[in-house]
Amino acid sequence: MGLKFELLQSSERLLPRCSECRLHEQCKSPKMPPTGEGRRRILVVGEAPGAEEDQCGIQLIGKSGQFLRTEMRKLGWDLDRDCWKTNALCCRPPNNRTPTAREIDACRPNVFNAIRSLKPRVIVLLGNAAVESVIGSIWTQPVGSLTLWLGRRIPLKRWNCWACPTFHPSYVLREQKNPVVGVWFRRYLEQALLIQEAPCVPDYMSQVVCEMDASKAAERLRKQKTAFAFDFETNRLKPEHPESQILSCAIADDSGAIAFPWQQPAIDAMSHLLRSDIPKVGANIKFEERWVRRLMGYPVRAWAWDVVQAAHVLDNRSRASNLKFQSFVELGQEPYDQDIAPLKVSEGGNDENRLRFADWSKLLLYNGLDALLTWHLAKRQYQKLAQERRK
Repeated sequence: MGLKFELLQSSERLLPRCSECRLHEQCKSPKMPPTGEGRRRILVVGEAPGAEEDQCGIQLIGKSGQFLRTEMRKLGWDLDRDCWKTNALCCRPPNNRTPTAREIDACRPNVFNAIRSLKPRVIVLLGNAAVESVIGSIWTQPVGSLTLWLGRRIPLKRWNCWACPTFHPSYVLREQKNPVVGVWFRRYLEQALLIQEAPCVPDYMSQVVCEMDASKAAERLRKQKTAFAFDFETNRLKPEHPESQILSCAIADDSGAIAFPWQQPAIDAMSHLLRSDIPKVGANIKFEERWVRRLMGYPVRAWAWDVVQAAHVLDNRSRASNLKFQSFVELGQEPYDQDIAPLKVSEGGNDENRLRFADWSKLLLYNGLDALLTWHLAKRQYQKLAQERRK
């Protein structure tokens, strides 16, 4: 009984909550199942059935669906033959109104069951409702504007597939006076259809060593001879307060990450590394730099990369440079701060947070993941910028 209860309460509930939505009581094709042959293993998720779709029981056959078919044929694809089709809502809302958040949540298990059953290689998300349906239960923060997600190829580890958000065709038709929208729609669609392989998302958590013994951590730090990323967890946002403390530290490279409490002799070994000529990588490096200068009395030597600054260069959309967001959309790492984020909140601008009350195993794992994902993001950003320079 406990296991079933957990499954039903999870982000992948098995059963839709039709009794809460009740749209099935008003439409002609209630609980519309996915359609299409799916020969190329592409699942297209739209918003909801319109009048024509509800009449025939087939998704995307109205005006916007025909526009999508035309655009796909230009790219050498057939929507019904090559793809499966479903919607964020399986039943038509009255007067084609926009689905509510509650309706999307109630119907989400239908979408998830389709994904599990069909095992698509790529999921094309048409518009806000589709993004909210598929990504909204994975990304723990509000999904927000579609603009943040457009054109991304997000590796989804839980289903071993890619999520590719784009505009809904109806929006493109409404914006025909702005040809730029149509150009980007076709580009995003083509990018999704060109994906050939399923994503490879490593188990990053298994690559983090949480070392409570400061002496053993120091031994590992003294062996570090190549470039690495590092990250601090602290009891306050800023180090200028007289009771400011670094609680833990983590370093990472291709071999994985090690996270440890900020204690002697690990502090001495880390101090040597920070003043060495070994290249260093960080996320928003002004944070670590400020703490080192204040508490240790010297600057970090040989900074090589800042993944937050690089993210701004590669993509200047608002909210796009955050480490957790980048880790999700680029590396496929689902949010991992559920246990720690509430403890990082403080009442005032630089009041003490509650991280010192955290379970140390969870704090070190979180710290290690921050460092490890920073490292892998830096490598990916470097490759992207190198490709841009070659164009």
